[in-house]
Amino acid sequence: MPTKTFLSFRGEDEFKVWTLRGLAGFKNLEFEMDDESLRKAIDSRDEAYIKSVIRPKIKSSTHCVCLIGENTHRSRKWVPWEIELAIAEGKQVLAMRFWDSSKATTPAVLTRNGIVPFDWDVDTLYKRLS
Repeated sequence: MPTKTFLSFRGEDEFKVWTLRGLAGFKNLEFEMDDESLRKAIDSRDEAYIKSVIRPKIKSSTHCVCLIGENTHRSRKWVPWEIELAIAEGKQVLAMRFWDSSKATTPAVLTRNGIVPFDWDVDTLYKRLS
């Protein structure tokens, strides 16, 4: 059974997340990424509603992966909330920097929780999810 993984990322990195999805398929990696936000954005500005859509996705996942770009540390709402919820739900949280962001600042929510990001490596990600 594939690992079900919730992806937490800043919206501006959407194209890079598509790259991860493509590489995973190309390499035949058996993990399911919950990236519905890439296929169909949540059409609302209502915070309670958005949380009601995201919360079950995190709860039904086995892992949460925070994908870090140059500005992810500037996310004040959604990335920190998703990571905190995943931790509260007992999910394993991993963090990986994008290939062009090896020097990106680690988001405070990760630092506070002792989560150390690793640089872009899909094989390492898969091994850590297994």
